[in-house]
Amino acid sequence: MSAQSPSCLIIAPDFFGYAKEIQACLARRGVSAIWFDDRPANDTLTKILIRISPSLQSGKAERYFDDVIRQVAQHSITEVLVIKGQALSCAAIQRMKAAFPQARFTLYFWDSYKNMSSDSPGKVQFFDRAFTFDPVDAENDPRLEYRPLFYLDEYARLPAVEKDIDLFFFGTVHSDRYKVMTHLERALPPGVRVKKILYFNSRLVYWARRVFDPSFWGAKKSEFVFKPVAKAELRALLARSRAVIDIERPIQSGLTMRTLETVGAHKKLITTNPFAQRADIYRPSNVLVIERAGMKVSKEFFDTEFEPLGEKIEQKYSLDGWLDEVLPSSCTTVMQRGDAASAA
Repeated sequence: MSAQSPSCLIIAPDFFGYAKEIQACLARRGVSAIWFDDRPANDTLTKILIRISPSLQSGKAERYFDDVIRQVAQHSITEVLVIKGQALSCAAIQRMKAAFPQARFTLYFWDSYKNMSSDSPGKVQFFDRAFTFDPVDAENDPRLEYRPLFYLDEYARLPAVEKDIDLFFFGTVHSDRYKVMTHLERALPPGVRVKKILYFNSRLVYWARRVFDPSFWGAKKSEFVFKPVAKAELRALLARSRAVIDIERPIQSGLTMRTLETVGAHKKLITTNPFAQRADIYRPSNVLVIERAGMKVSKEFFDTEFEPLGEKIEQKYSLDGWLDEVLPSSCTTVMQRGDAASAA
């Protein structure tokens, strides 16, 4: 964070470092931001209780956000950006608004209503603007503006190396991902080279799936990893890949980070999300939408190169493009971003 007093307060999950990337991108624009997690703790029990029954963690959460307000009260906050705000109650939002009366409050849901705590829709009314990555939620709740996610600049700067991986998957093993991945591998044409990294953040969850989920009964422990893979290693594997696999949660409709990363990285995409066909990134030669079962994958998809999407679309789905739309203001314009780059 820069030496100047923060003018933007970010309340967001500590999810794969994205909140810090947003903070850093704002700093490059000359905007100093301070970030706090949207939950009082990140242990498994706290996450489960906040999701299933927020009231059971309400006391702990209220004290946490009151402390956040105390820590930030000395600064002249003009922007408050809440991403998801899982443990942030309506009462805590109102206290923040009272503490920072000059601030514009912006809400961004990078999850679907169906996958968040039940009080999430009630929070929207307290914000000046509210966005969602989920097109179905945007259609059903007119208070929400539809704005897809973004990719980080590092995905647009992958090294030019030999493509010795035809199809690459990396991600957390949630919902039916393993089952879909198994079906996909069986549906691939002969000779397709696949690299997959299936991540469990808990061995306990892995063993529970082995016992209670029939799709895991034939799985081998060697198929999974239990420690996060370094970003540098993932980027190196992605650079070597021709196409990427995306398997979204069945209850979601929004385009995943993985989907938008293929835009920056110029990689083809095989996805189970039918909404990808409605997006402006869709090109039949680049994006193959498959069923979660009974899927078909032709060899022709791998025989052609990635079709460029153009600078306008690439800029739209970059982190800078996301900020231009979610936090539009005099301090986050493209012109000032250029000025900051010149000064550097």
